[in-house]
Amino acid sequence: MKKPSPPRNLKSPTVAEPEPLDRIDRKILNRLQRNSAMPNQDLAAEVGLSTAPTSRRVKRLKEDGYITREVALVDPARVGSTLVAFVGVELDRQREDVLRSFERHIANQPEVQQCYFVSGETDYLLVVVVRDMDHYNSFVRSVLANEHNIKRFRSSFNLQRIKFDTGIYLEE
Repeated sequence: MKKPSPPRNLKSPTVAEPEPLDRIDRKILNRLQRNSAMPNQDLAAEVGLSTAPTSRRVKRLKEDGYITREVALVDPARVGSTLVAFVGVELDRQREDVLRSFERHIANQPEVQQCYFVSGETDYLLVVVVRDMDHYNSFVRSVLANEHNIKRFRSSFNLQRIKFDTGIYLEE
């Protein structure tokens, strides 16, 4: 008679579950979102730990995927990209292969800063940042007008930015 096999662990043995965030982790993430170049010594002082444990926590937060990348935010006006367009795109067909094709196409456009698959009357919402209306017109003609599956798109333009923040606040 064959011996029953032990219950299978459906989780991969090589991929560990990330540790849940505690209060100190949330403090670290809140501060690094404001300034990822903050020296470890300053960060440690702000969160109430010494430098070595703070460094280990930051390393773990990166390894566990809580910190996905560190970037420099550029002022669009200083580099001449002053026109922000919010573009709602409605597709003709919504088959999975067609959606993926559109998403790949849009992901390769440097003017598209953000792209969201959304519910409602439109299928996608794009945030497009360009120099001026001529640049936007070129973008529309080369990117959107040439996409065979776009049924229609509607653009709204930023008049004044009231708030801009990239951080996700974590309650401490």
